[in-house]
Amino acid sequence: MCTADWWAEKQALFPNLTLNPLILGSDVSHVTNFSGDGKMHPVYISSGHIDKDIRNQPSSRAFMLVAYLPVPKFAKTQFATKAQAQHMPGRLREMMYHKCLSIVLDSVRQAGTTPVLMSDSDGNVRKQLIILAAAIHDGEEKSIAACLNRNHCTFC
Repeated sequence: MCTADWWAEKQALFPNLTLNPLILGSDVSHVTNFSGDGKMHPVYISSGHIDKDIRNQPSSRAFMLVAYLPVPKFAKTQFATKAQAQHMPGRLREMMYHKCLSIVLDSVRQAGTTPVLMSDSDGNVRKQLIILAAAIHDGEEKSIAACLNRNHCTFC
């Protein structure tokens, strides 16, 4: 990650600090197979300072689980119209996803504005600024994270 042009541009903005890039990953998971259709979003984090060859090996445990975000159905919620009953549960799920993720990442947001003293891989204590550098999602979660309707392109 530290070889990209993006990295050099960001590091130039903060010459006396060490940037600590955060990689966020999430994918919806089924938690019940036989008693309903329960789902959740496990949220994982990793550091961009970890070499990609190590980070991509599941046995290296380079990603750490930080939260389980709920995926509610809102099945028993009453809505005024049929159109609302069709679209509102999805909108409410997306709003809940964003609110829960905001709570989970609140400390990261604070560490992204105020430098934090942390040890590096050599044991030296440095002022580090934690920034969200990448998010790993599948197509549906990319749309939710980008506040788009399903099946819309997140690149355009």
